[in-house]
Amino acid sequence: MILSILIPAYNRDCTRLVDDLLEQIPQDAEIIVGNDKSTSPEAVMAYQKLAKQKQCRVFEPSENLGRSRILNRLFELSSGKWLLILDADMQIISTDYIKSYLRATTEHPADIYFGGLKNTESCPKGCELRWTYETQIYRRRTTEFRETHPYESLTTTNIMIDRDAFAQTGFREDITKYGYEDIFLLQDMKRRGKKIHHMENRVVHLDIDSNAQFLSKTREALRTLHSLPQETWPQTKLVNTFLFLQKYHIHRMVALLHILLLPLTRRILCSRFVSLNLYQFYKLGYFCGL
Repeated sequence: MILSILIPAYNRDCTRLVDDLLEQIPQDAEIIVGNDKSTSPEAVMAYQKLAKQKQCRVFEPSENLGRSRILNRLFELSSGKWLLILDADMQIISTDYIKSYLRATTEHPADIYFGGLKNTESCPKGCELRWTYETQIYRRRTTEFRETHPYESLTTTNIMIDRDAFAQTGFREDITKYGYEDIFLLQDMKRRGKKIHHMENRVVHLDIDSNAQFLSKTREALRTLHSLPQETWPQTKLVNTFLFLQKYHIHRMVALLHILLLPLTRRILCSRFVSLNLYQFYKLGYFCGL
């Protein structure tokens, strides 16, 4: 089998996404949706209908696994030489989306292919922080920028990975909560010298978190990172700044400042007056206090 499309899903009706993919995939391909113990009756009903579609299967674990573990289980169930990972809240915008990926495997041999992401054109009300944060990143990360910064510009959605390359690493099973599973996978790929080809084959991120939800997910991701052994932390700007502050024993001062300013900081970040610099300080201050 040439291609397996893996879609982890939780309380998200991904019927439109699957239908669009089914119109494009070759006969020698499959779609596997992972219903990670969803609680929404509407979503569960949608998954049941998808399971009846030709070339589509639905995997339902007995417990909520989290993104890392369910993607590993979907990999074990798959048969394709190439694994295309898509989150359930993505929208296909190109009629040549699948063909572009498969064509790239012969024209630009590599282990990993990344097509890029984009936000919706307009910002949903109350979602200004995440929409602005991601839009700024996506606009800056042109194909040319991604080619010159190959591992800085990756995320594990809308990414196609060679089966053998994924088998050597997989997602970390000790990451059971939200956050950082993609960074650790790609860190392992980089360490193993896997080749990346960046291309213009974007999908649209539809489900933008509200300001409060985004801050909650940010805190959860930082707790996930902090719970892992420090020697395994990725060399991100936040980690390097924290380690510098910790070395000179001033990280607790930053944490205290974060707590003192928290009411004002939260009020600004949950408003329509977005400050990404303030968001970065929020992240650093919270992490210093863990």
